[in-house]
Amino acid sequence: MIAENMDPNFFEETYYEKRVWIASARLSNSLMMFSKPFIGEDDDMGRNAINDILVTLSESEIVPKYIAFWNNAVKLCVEDSKLVPVINRLEKYGVRVFVAGHALDKLNLKSSLRVGKLANHFDLIDAMNQVQKVINF
Repeated sequence: MIAENMDPNFFEETYYEKRVWIASARLSNSLMMFSKPFIGEDDDMGRNAINDILVTLSESEIVPKYIAFWNNAVKLCVEDSKLVPVINRLEKYGVRVFVAGHALDKLNLKSSLRVGKLANHFDLIDAMNQVQKVINF
């Protein structure tokens, strides 16, 4: 049995964070997935578009159950991103914000994460299976 052979001090130096999401807005049964730090083209209009959509969403009465930031979109959730307070507000509304740990590692940004929960592909697939609609940006 695996548990019998396990070192009892294995988890001693491990930090666990428990997050509890309590919805304060109405949650739609959807997932919004961002894979780029812009919508459309990588220019002023595209960068303003993602800013505008997230700000507008944070001011809405109905918000998605999940928001996922994957690939280069993880840059929106790190230190110095002007959208951190906006995404934080969405979390307070009950939105579960997932941020790809793999992308943060590749971009050397893991220590700069300021909002959201580190997530992997299992988390993303699980969220996709729980909702009725997935919206990709």
